Amino acid sequence: MLAKDKFLEKISLILLIANLFFSHNLFAENISEKLISYNDKLKNSSALFIQTNQNNIQEGVIFFGNKRIKINYVKPQKLTLILSENKGVYINHELKESQFFNTKKSYIKFFFDIFHSKKYAEKIKIESYQNKIEIIEKINLDNIIYNIKIIYENEPIKLRKLEIINDDETIKMGFFEHNLEQVFDKSFFSMIDPYLN
Repeated sequence: MLAKDKFLEKISLILLIANLFFSHNLFAENISEKLISYNDKLKNSSALFIQTNQNNIQEGVIFFGNKRIKINYVKPQKLTLILSENKGVYINHELKESQFFNTKKSYIKFFFDIFHSKKYAEKIKIESYQNKIEIIEKINLDNIIYNIKIIYENEPIKLRKLEIINDDETIKMGFFEHNLEQVFDKSFFSMIDPYLN
């Protein structure tokens, strides 16, 4: 009888562990699916943000388009960044200057993968806590390691914070006042230099 009880105890323990493992995997898949769905809904939306890096604080609005992201800095300086998966433009409105750059081999590509690639989003490391979800990624570009963290509020899911950290710099962006389902004119995300004469 004692051997039977020990056997049942071991079986119960194995079933409990298997159940916990299986339910954890289902929970992780569920969170991943929710994030993919939420990120897809970010298309045609905007949010206000506050960005800090070193001694600077900047404020502005970020716009998520179908294939581009536009960031308008309004304080303390008026700047615009328009980003796509392959290229970007930096516009300094005070100097009336534009500068184009490649985003394909930068950490910016990571954000397009997160927001637009379901396959990539399914493979990333997601940590979920009671009230927040974190996506954590480490990217090595030209021997510089970038630690990137995207933080979402949980229930309901909402983009709240972005952190990009390397040896030289820490950039943090906090997002608030989300505005979903906006309609943007086709030229809104245009990368044509607005000051080209």
